[in-house]
Amino acid sequence: MKKIKIYILLLFLPWFMSACNDYLKEDSADLLIPSLVNDYVPILLGEAYPDNFSSQIDWTYLMTDDIEMGPLYYDESMYNNSKVTIIDGFDPSMGDGEVLYTWWADYSNYIADKFWDARYKNILACNIVIDALPDMKYEESEYGTYCKLAAQSYALRAYHYFCLVNTYGTPWSEENKNKLGVIKRISPEVDVRATERATVGEIYTLINEDLKYAQQYLKNASTNYSKWEITPAAIYFLASRVALFQEDWDEVIRTSGEFMELGENALYDLNNVDRELCGLPNSTNGGFWINQIDISETVFLFSKEDKRYQYLAPNLYYSNYTLGYHPSWTGEGALLNLYEDGDLRKEVYFARLFKLGGTRLRPEYFSGQAYPMKSDTYMSTSSGQARECWRSPEVYLNVAEAYARKDNNVSQVAIDLLNQVRIKKFSSDAYQAISVSDFASRDELIRFIWEERRRELCFEEAMRFWDMRRQGMPRVEHKYYSSMNSSKTYVLEQGSPNYLLPIPLSETEYNDGVTNNPRVTITGN
Repeated sequence: MKKIKIYILLLFLPWFMSACNDYLKEDSADLLIPSLVNDYVPILLGEAYPDNFSSQIDWTYLMTDDIEMGPLYYDESMYNNSKVTIIDGFDPSMGDGEVLYTWWADYSNYIADKFWDARYKNILACNIVIDALPDMKYEESEYGTYCKLAAQSYALRAYHYFCLVNTYGTPWSEENKNKLGVIKRISPEVDVRATERATVGEIYTLINEDLKYAQQYLKNASTNYSKWEITPAAIYFLASRVALFQEDWDEVIRTSGEFMELGENALYDLNNVDRELCGLPNSTNGGFWINQIDISETVFLFSKEDKRYQYLAPNLYYSNYTLGYHPSWTGEGALLNLYEDGDLRKEVYFARLFKLGGTRLRPEYFSGQAYPMKSDTYMSTSSGQARECWRSPEVYLNVAEAYARKDNNVSQVAIDLLNQVRIKKFSSDAYQAISVSDFASRDELIRFIWEERRRELCFEEAMRFWDMRRQGMPRVEHKYYSSMNSSKTYVLEQGSPNYLLPIPLSETEYNDGVTNNPRVTITGN
């Protein structure tokens, strides 16, 4: 089968030629090969970093317990109000919600899964740079740039493979190491031969090796970073996350310690937020977005603009319908019910004020929720905002879980770490520190940490979906409404094969050597 060797991604970078002509040399009539370290920087920045990441993965929210379906109005007085509702003939399947929310066995005819293709496009760019490292030319003064380029390339490749294996592969465990993960591609070549998926263990071995190389190159890397780039803090952040998902508790502790030692991403105190304005859609004053560039706990901002959220609800304004998908609030295990009194995250992470007739109503936090409100819905990178980011609270929660897992008893260290996060997220006049005596067992503490992750990290990347997979793939119940008064209940059973997303058609149509994930049909009742 034909192989196409690519050193410059001309198909992906039509602008590249004009920007980099001075750096390129002609090797043949139709192949341009970069040779200098500065030739490869635009390749990495332009093609290896996530691009429209949220729009590629946001539909996974619908598969989790953080989303439910039902009325979005506050109370009966708002029902049939023209400013709040639309006609009863509303079609809840708009936005492709139904096929995902009910875990349809085959949704490929309805949803174009762009996540797989985007990650492998990013991986190809990383492979091109990594393959070129041994022969790359640079002046002595450019060695720091060279090391920075290498560290970022390895770290980004590790991240993209982490995303893939935790979406399409079997969740990590010692028992699952030899089960199917994703396709391993490490060559700077487009190879269209029939290719089987590597095992989960093989993919994690690659991820770990890449993170090791990234940390080694950090020692001599230049230090002129922005939050739009993978920084040393971001590399240790990622290493902490990977170690957590591999249940390597000592490595979680080590890498989290390296991250904290840098001292660059202090936890942000929500008491500093104007909560009267926070959560009001379209507010430009006092709003809080988790991904603002000037918030200290932001470690890495996904560097490219993204589209508005597309799949949580139909593409209508937040005030124009009565039925839709929104953060879960009914039932004991619902997301919004997990927030305690005084927890500021419920106020600042979600839309809560509703404009009606020129006045402000203060409904429950689910009301009018067309989009999750943890980020700027317009995703303006020019104003220092992006659709996704990494934040330092995750590292604290990672290492808290590691200590809780290592100890046979309720870990005081884990408790202390949790308090460091929570004191910044609760109203100062309401906060009460947790203590060892609050937990009857180690397992109870671990469950609390998982809940804290859900409260803190909801609607970021695909974290809830990824966490549910590693936490035993729990049973999930979805009630699907065809009208205001008619619904069916769909149940995703614990350990369901549907926790592994199908390999998309973009791969299976040309790669007849890949084994797809089995899926089961779920019938509502």
